[in-house]
Amino acid sequence: MGRDSKNNKNTEAVGGVTGFDRALTGFVNSNIDKIALAALVLIGVLVRIFLIPETELSPDYNSYYLPWTLAYRDYGFLGGLSKDIGDYYVPYNVMYAICSLFPCEPYIPIALFSMAAEFVSAWFVRKILLLLLNEKGVDEKRAGLIASFAAAITLLLPFVIWNGALWKQCDAIYVVFLVISVYYLLKDNYRAAFIFLAVSFSFKLQAIFFVPLFLVLYFARKKYSILEFLWIPAMYLIMGLPCVLCRRGLRATYLAYFLQTQEVSTEGYGMVSYYPNFYNFGLDNYDEILTKPAILLAAAVLGVFAVYVIYHRQFLENKENTLYFGLFMAWTCCMFLPGMHERYDYAIVLLMTAYCLAIRRDKLWVAALMNVNSMLVYIAVLFKEMVVPITVISAIQIAIYAFVAFDLVKRIGGERA
Repeated sequence: MGRDSKNNKNTEAVGGVTGFDRALTGFVNSNIDKIALAALVLIGVLVRIFLIPETELSPDYNSYYLPWTLAYRDYGFLGGLSKDIGDYYVPYNVMYAICSLFPCEPYIPIALFSMAAEFVSAWFVRKILLLLLNEKGVDEKRAGLIASFAAAITLLLPFVIWNGALWKQCDAIYVVFLVISVYYLLKDNYRAAFIFLAVSFSFKLQAIFFVPLFLVLYFARKKYSILEFLWIPAMYLIMGLPCVLCRRGLRATYLAYFLQTQEVSTEGYGMVSYYPNFYNFGLDNYDEILTKPAILLAAAVLGVFAVYVIYHRQFLENKENTLYFGLFMAWTCCMFLPGMHERYDYAIVLLMTAYCLAIRRDKLWVAALMNVNSMLVYIAVLFKEMVVPITVISAIQIAIYAFVAFDLVKRIGGERA
């Protein structure tokens, strides 16, 4: 015994291991999960800080966001809100007006708004995953680790980083309210879910992609009144009040979304703008013929799945199934509606990635391909490099969409419930 102890001491002396080394390695080994998580978050922050100063790659910053912010500086906060600046609805106009107040380059506060929204989204993604993991009976500590790392990884997704830090887009802002809405929906707090959905819709029209889920749940579960949907127009009117009170005019204020829907024909977008869907196969320039049929086709596909899941309404008693179904319905809007942009599936890819990372790792390849497709179209827009032809990207997107559709049908029908 004494000889072994002496040998150990000699080994430590030769190796140069000190008490500090033992304390350090002990601390790291005991807190490796927390350290790794903090490192992921820190990397997410640093990557954004390095990219934020770049403004030339964005196709929109110098053409739109910079002039809008400078216009608010010229007119003043209230004076600018009375003018017809930009083509976004009031909440985003208020954001640009706030950005104009900072004594720095406008890209800094614009990007920081998105960055803050991205991190809040990650927090609520974590809360959503905890709900799903708890439902599956996963141990609380293990569930916390899985949810935390999956949420942190979403901060490092290329399309998330590039959207706000590089492009200077603000999709993260409407998405954060949408993610919060989904969280409260899964918690069965329907009033809060509708309010946050309405706020998200007031920031951006694309929040409407998640309305089919709310409609199906209304008929399938009968746990809230149809009147809850009135939160959407009510919040839209409330969020428009800053411009109305500044005397911008009711028509100029409240018809913003109607004017946005006309962009398909007025700005030359055609049937699709870099979103990898069915219309990239030679149909882009036929928007005058195909727009209305495309809307009807989207309604038909949504309707078929809605009826099918309502017939198997027990499927939606499970929170995981509810999220999966909701993401598919929102994705269907992107795949079939006309005038889709490459950024419109932001919330879908974000939540699908987190879901596959934490809950359905056997479907992680689906989320991986969705992310690769998003990255490729962002590269085409931001870096002007079409690495893979859009028809190839679209074919892959259609294939994985079809897989998810068939997988969902089987699960709804009970084969994988």
